[in-house]
Amino acid sequence: MRNQNKKQYNNALYQPMSTNELGKIQPQAIELEEAVLGALLIESKAYQEIEDILTPNDFYSEKNQIIYKAIVSLSVKRNPIDMLTVVQELKSSGELDVIGGPLYIADLSDKIASSAHIIYHAQIINQKAKSRKLIRIASELSVKAYDETLDVEETLEELEMSLTELASNSSDCQSVSMGEALTEAMETASKTQELREKGIQVAIPTGLNTLNDILAGGWSAPDLIILGARPSMGKTQHSLSFAKAAAEAGKEVLFVSIEMKRTQLVNRYLLEDDRINSRHLKSGQMSTEEWSAMDERAGQLWNLKLNIADHHNIRYINNLKSEARRLKRKGKLQMMIVDYLGLIRTNMKFQSRQLEIGYITGELKNLAKELDIPIILLSQLNRPMKGTAIKEPQLEDLRESGDIEQDADIVLFIHKPDYYNPDVQDSKGVLWKGRGKLILSKYREGARNQPIIFHHDNRYKKIWDNGVSQSSADEYIPPVISPNTDFQDQKGDTPF
Repeated sequence: MRNQNKKQYNNALYQPMSTNELGKIQPQAIELEEAVLGALLIESKAYQEIEDILTPNDFYSEKNQIIYKAIVSLSVKRNPIDMLTVVQELKSSGELDVIGGPLYIADLSDKIASSAHIIYHAQIINQKAKSRKLIRIASELSVKAYDETLDVEETLEELEMSLTELASNSSDCQSVSMGEALTEAMETASKTQELREKGIQVAIPTGLNTLNDILAGGWSAPDLIILGARPSMGKTQHSLSFAKAAAEAGKEVLFVSIEMKRTQLVNRYLLEDDRINSRHLKSGQMSTEEWSAMDERAGQLWNLKLNIADHHNIRYINNLKSEARRLKRKGKLQMMIVDYLGLIRTNMKFQSRQLEIGYITGELKNLAKELDIPIILLSQLNRPMKGTAIKEPQLEDLRESGDIEQDADIVLFIHKPDYYNPDVQDSKGVLWKGRGKLILSKYREGARNQPIIFHHDNRYKKIWDNGVSQSSADEYIPPVISPNTDFQDQKGDTPF
């Protein structure tokens, strides 16, 4: 019932209201709509100036919506935009008579002499459209607030989602035709190529060259990426490395830390400088040279586009989603990392933790789609039992793996053979010390199980690769490690 109400509410947000439904005339600018369309008809390149400002739904007049949709379609097909081509496009779609025939198109082109003010006019139209949507949101919210059968928390979340959609111009819940879907796909491909030609990378770099190659440049929206590992494999350190690589590339990143305080996370970035001793930092015994090194390191990190959420209530899924939406509305969110799945709570009752985990991963996948961002979610695997041979992690090793595997677009596992046996060697007789492997166990859009070898320093603060893709299956053979009899956790200056 809740889902049905939620769907009806979201669909209602974008249905046109009658003029007197709320007792007032809705915000609109019909004359400016006609002026914008007229400018587009007389200057073929004018559309490029407003394509990121307006969508067909921003027009109040249904006739104007149809015409602008035809113009968008012509642009995607890379056809010229003028009065004749728009008329032909409307004929092809069977909508020419709906808008009043060629005469209405001719009238539009006579209403304006140039496109000099088209951007300003388009921004006003966009503002009017947002005002109408905001009125609808407030109206529907008032009705739901009076309904005592509805969950207030769910109503608040729907409000948060609606405001985020309004701020980010994301699409509504209505279905679209194949033509519209193709138009959007072709538009996206065109923009991606245009950005690439300008030297702008759309995918978010991972910091590892081999992984970037496999993932066609890096992380992509709206993927849900699971980064899994057994205890002490360095999940947090890898996620911090991914966050820094993205932020250094100019991407806005949110790091949600449920387990650790922000000072602990920042200290790990500071301690990447080998001149700073972690024991001295923690015990207050820093030398003048170390303070100088820390000042220098802080200066290098100061402007990273990285936000850290570590409040004790961020563990609740609704709070986590609310913070992500808040940053998205401010234009400060392009990727999110959550450390880690096992600590997230819902404030809801489930028959089992497995069902709750399934709900959480489903919500995070939906959030990735809603905000159009990649989300990296850390997950802890069970430690291998004593007396059993050490094997590389597999999908079935994920706790409550069924739901996690189903919702994830990418599953990566961290494996460090030398953690269990410092003398273990690879197939070429080289020690695994200072190296590890990322195992790509699931990838919806590409090959799986390609080896991604990474290197790390003795303190496991820096993670990198040599840039050589390990693409051939015979280049890597999983090491055989003797049964795990009585290994001890490593001590000292290793930040796991």
